[in-house]
Amino acid sequence: MNHRDTEKLTFELLETWSTFNHYAKEAQTFENPEDVHQARIRLRKLITFARLVDLTEEPVYLIWKRLMHAFGEVRDLDVQLEATSNKTEIDQLFANHVALQLQGKRSTLIETMHLLISNELDRSVRRFLAGPMTKRLKRMSEKELIHAAEKRYEKKREQFEKVQRKDGTKRVERMHELRLATKAYRYTVEYLRPYTHQPKSAVDRLKATQTQLGNINDTYQRLERWRSFEVPTAYQEERLRQIKRLEDELRTALDQIEIAHG
Repeated sequence: MNHRDTEKLTFELLETWSTFNHYAKEAQTFENPEDVHQARIRLRKLITFARLVDLTEEPVYLIWKRLMHAFGEVRDLDVQLEATSNKTEIDQLFANHVALQLQGKRSTLIETMHLLISNELDRSVRRFLAGPMTKRLKRMSEKELIHAAEKRYEKKREQFEKVQRKDGTKRVERMHELRLATKAYRYTVEYLRPYTHQPKSAVDRLKATQTQLGNINDTYQRLERWRSFEVPTAYQEERLRQIKRLEDELRTALDQIEIAHG
């Protein structure tokens, strides 16, 4: 990247870090689930760029990953709880089950933030972004960065398509890998678009694929929670019906999804 664009992007990443800290502070009250979501979005941007320039052994990156995991577990349960119906008694039992898990993950997130987020971390992140990150960005062109993400995406897309029509755990595993590669590719194109001639349609196409894969993942996560959900004997038959419904929904979604080419 040229000097001007590198400086602009470095400033953008510093702003991203500051905004993360704002949402992380707000998230500690858990009054608005969107705070957790927005904090994750900022962390994802920082993690994406660290991966793009191959700085994944840096202590700052490893801390970002630990924070991302803790925020992610809360976000997943927020989504599951929001989607839970209270129409029947077993629905209410399941909602209580998810809410109890959410309470535990929120406690873990608070502990993780108190352990990792500090003035020292803030100084380390700012040094990292202004130092190693800036140097790596200067050495790489925007096209190289996008091509690297596209290459990973295409590899995962091909691996998924090979097993897409086959039932079993393998295609679920490949779906997860493809979902992560799609997110990385989409955000790379989106974040670098101001510095390139990439059309908005490229982002929109990847965003649509990411949304489809995200919905499938939500179904899978819900299915796994119902499978591990222990209920009194009187509710066992209804629990099995829920599992069967989600299995069918997941199978159909995996069969029918069409993945955009890079």
